[in-house]
Amino acid sequence: MGFLRRRRKQPIAEFWAWWTGPGASATAAALADRDPRRVVDDLNTRVTAMSAGLAWELAAGRTSEHALIVTADGDPALRAAARRWRMAAPAADATWEYSDFRLPAHNPADMALEFDGHQVDVAAMVAATEVTETAINVRLHHPSFAGMPADARTQAAFLLLDTTLGEAAVEMWIGEIAVAEDAPRDAVPLAELPAMVEELAASNTDEDGEPNWALLHGESAEGVPIMASAQVPLRSASAPHLDTHVAVVVPFTDRTEQGFPGPASLQPLRDLEDHLRGRLGGSGRVVAHETRAGTRVLHAYVDSTTPAAEQLRVAVRGWQQGPVEIRTQPDPGWEAVAHLGA
Repeated sequence: MGFLRRRRKQPIAEFWAWWTGPGASATAAALADRDPRRVVDDLNTRVTAMSAGLAWELAAGRTSEHALIVTADGDPALRAAARRWRMAAPAADATWEYSDFRLPAHNPADMALEFDGHQVDVAAMVAATEVTETAINVRLHHPSFAGMPADARTQAAFLLLDTTLGEAAVEMWIGEIAVAEDAPRDAVPLAELPAMVEELAASNTDEDGEPNWALLHGESAEGVPIMASAQVPLRSASAPHLDTHVAVVVPFTDRTEQGFPGPASLQPLRDLEDHLRGRLGGSGRVVAHETRAGTRVLHAYVDSTTPAAEQLRVAVRGWQQGPVEIRTQPDPGWEAVAHLGA
């Protein structure tokens, strides 16, 4: 008689089994004793087992006493792993809450970091800002930058930006980031940036908290008219676990002179998109569509650990205005729709 082998838990499940066992209480005790080094090796080993390159930190919580953070550290390829870790987390309690993005400091104006012998503080940092419809471009300056190497200036700027706004807000709403050795004209204190980001986010969110959609018009290199619509902002940080791009290429038969859908095709196209959204549920999202020359491409992102891509393939079989093509590719950074974003 053969023996059944016990299936080994996946690393994320193993992490949470350890955490909800001895890990959470041991980490809280280490922080209470001001000796977090006691749990560093355990956390390093277990976080690395989930995906090499993930970073972790312990911080003050927003609603709990402490926060455990596991982050992709700016690497789009790791965002899905960090988000799946957070999605599997237990409910927050009085002691612990969880995040897959670094949190803003409670009092960022009091924060200062040491770089190559130079102290760089939020209170003295300023930002020249350019606000677009969907992003804020910033040029950051601190008086210490003049005496610092370029790499150190850049590192300090990014870290204090994360400290002030939180990593999620930077990923979602900050566009171009530059460093200025000399103070820019019309700069504002960095501490004013969170209010600007909140205003921008509110202007791009509907009353249900869902992203607004922007309507875009243009032409291809060959002069073919293009019409597109996309959620705002069109960034992978909005749903990091959706790491696979699915292009649903849908032909239609009723075309206007510009190649856009006429009445006999427009409503069926809308119905098809609604049908796909319903089939995806929480395993995917249609984030944009673009139309040209009698074809509409629906851009969806799905969770590669689910059968969502195959569900889309099945869902389009009833389309009656031509053969539908499904193209699937890994795309954790949402590069396939970058041309439609801000």
